[in-house]
Amino acid sequence: MEKQNEALKPDEKALAGFAYLLGLIPAIIILFLKKDDSPYVRFHALQAVLFSGIVSFLGTFLLAVPIILSILTAASAFVGTNVIADAIRPETPVIYLAVSIITVMINLVGFSLMASIICGRLLVNLIAVASAFAGKDWRYPLIGNWTEKLLTKKWGASPRN
Repeated sequence: MEKQNEALKPDEKALAGFAYLLGLIPAIIILFLKKDDSPYVRFHALQAVLFSGIVSFLGTFLLAVPIILSILTAASAFVGTNVIADAIRPETPVIYLAVSIITVMINLVGFSLMASIICGRLLVNLIAVASAFAGKDWRYPLIGNWTEKLLTKKWGASPRN
């Protein structure tokens, strides 16, 4: 932003920070309410919307995959123990044990990945919040340039004005 730190109003800094801090829906509300008032708030609110939307979509997908795989492996375990194992060797539940271990591993990997994404998102958002409250021009690595291009197309001027 070309505005210096001192030239930004405290409410501009606060709104930009809250756009990152509060999540997708409040960032959308801030964007629509203040898009014409401040290029600083407009840029940071749109960047927060894009980041939160992308991470929410990926998080939902990564949460759905382990759940679906767990259901499939649980069905496999049921079929394995009740149909196949009983027909081959009723006294040895080796198939059930193998499928159960696979199910546990899939769940551990999937939920560990989700926990890593959530922690990483919180850390990055805390950096964004601190920078916005300080009035600094902070950008997500890939989304920042994309946000600037979207704003230039939509408003016909650079968000740095």
